[in-house]
Amino acid sequence: MSARSTASASEKMEEVKKKIRRIENPAARQVTFSKRRRSLLKKAQELAVLCDASVGLVAITESGKVHEFSSTGSVKDIFPKYNDHSMKVEKHFDVKRLESENANDRNVTSNIRDKALEELTSSELGRIQGLLQSVRRTKSLMEENKKLKEEMAEMLTGGSGGQPDAEPNSPEDDGSFDVTLRLGYL
Repeated sequence: MSARSTASASEKMEEVKKKIRRIENPAARQVTFSKRRRSLLKKAQELAVLCDASVGLVAITESGKVHEFSSTGSVKDIFPKYNDHSMKVEKHFDVKRLESENANDRNVTSNIRDKALEELTSSELGRIQGLLQSVRRTKSLMEENKKLKEEMAEMLTGGSGGQPDAEPNSPEDDGSFDVTLRLGYL
């Protein structure tokens, strides 16, 4: 018994290793179809009885001959149930696909909004930095202008901090004076 079971196991291993290909000889192909169809119909009937399932099987040959099995009255009774189930499954997958697309759209929208905000923030930051630089430059120019005015006033007063020294034969300063002429005499 041991030798027989070993041989049977090795034969099964060889069967598993064989690749299934189309049978080229039409007569052999028809014989194989008939034998396998009977086995398949038997298995379908066993499944229906053992599991109390509605089983429908349709096989169509190359010549167009139809072979069918139904555990209920007719295969036509099973197909509407299959179609209903198939439509429910399709709708379920459509809903899942749409939910996935909506999630992707929300992610894209969020990324666009974040990018726009980042660009706006960076451009606003650049604008603010430019304004600050302009204010600093203006302040610096105002301070320099103030110093120059003080230097001019000091030069006009002769450095003593009091009234300007009047030059001989020069008219009194009435506030309207030409700086270039005075600087030229100094």
